[in-house]
Amino acid sequence: MATTDINRSALDADAPEPISGELGASIREPRNVVRIPPNLFGIALGLSGLSALWAFAGTSFGAPAAVGDALGVLSAVVWIGLTVAYLRQGPRRILADARDATVGPFLAAPVMSAYALAVVLEPHAPGAARAIVIAFLVIGLLVSGLLTGQWMTGGLEEQTFGPAFFLPGIGIGFVGADAAATVGLHSIAELFFGIGIAAWVLISSVTLNRMFFRPRLAPNLIPTMAIELAPAAVAGNAYFLIHPGSPDLLLLALSGYAALMVVAQIRLLPLYRALSFTPSFWSFTFPPANMALFALRWLELEHPAGASAYAWVLVAAITVLIGAIAVRTIVAGVHGQLLPSPGRAPAMALNTG
Repeated sequence: MATTDINRSALDADAPEPISGELGASIREPRNVVRIPPNLFGIALGLSGLSALWAFAGTSFGAPAAVGDALGVLSAVVWIGLTVAYLRQGPRRILADARDATVGPFLAAPVMSAYALAVVLEPHAPGAARAIVIAFLVIGLLVSGLLTGQWMTGGLEEQTFGPAFFLPGIGIGFVGADAAATVGLHSIAELFFGIGIAAWVLISSVTLNRMFFRPRLAPNLIPTMAIELAPAAVAGNAYFLIHPGSPDLLLLALSGYAALMVVAQIRLLPLYRALSFTPSFWSFTFPPANMALFALRWLELEHPAGASAYAWVLVAAITVLIGAIAVRTIVAGVHGQLLPSPGRAPAMALNTG
């Protein structure tokens, strides 16, 4: 499919579009079902990341436990609502999304959200959390493997390839490892950590090569550059649980790369500031939340002077960031700019992020 065809299917809101991919142009969106693209699960993913951050802060730095619990409930409600709305579109729509390289990687987002929510649930209902993790480890392996197999058939467009491709392998691998270790599945955690490492080695170099040597990503893809923060952070968080004790070479190396990516994001701030708001902005939520969580784990381990103050600054900053994006999302929804009316293609919602 040509790049112009991809952009048209994603951005044209004047008429209902046929589902892209090998299913053919005869498949159209049902008139009574609102189009929910997979990238909208970034909302649930960002909220679940914030709830996990507050839950850890409550355990380690005396933050109110009720805040983490409330955010966990809110995240779960959003996750359930989006999941039900997405599944209502039917299996043909889901299959078409999986075959569409523009939105397909975001099918990993609901799986990653479930992992994060299970981690928040574990102190209150360890049996239920363990059952959720086991179920979604299986689902995550299927989603990651099937998407990887789809991409191996070829035909990806270089113009739309970017950090979102981290989600199925790196995201499911490392966040799944974190969740597995939390519920005591240590061997499975190491297995999923291996998936994350392999995907990171294979995909990160391709992604950076595309961004270094090709024209800048399209505006609707620029927010996904924030996902570059995530790999080192989610890998580090998982490694803290898999390999407790004194920091070793791998943990220090992950921390160094995390610091590098934080500094790199400073250079990208002018690009981010020039963007108009879309749901793509939820790409700015889960990666910073996990980077902050990674920093809090280091503060807990090292106990430097003023550790609690540093922790509160980080938690407050991430909460304000995600809260601002949530408020802007609500405003967009109130003005009918977030989701389309039934039977119309979602111009904003399909902006990948």
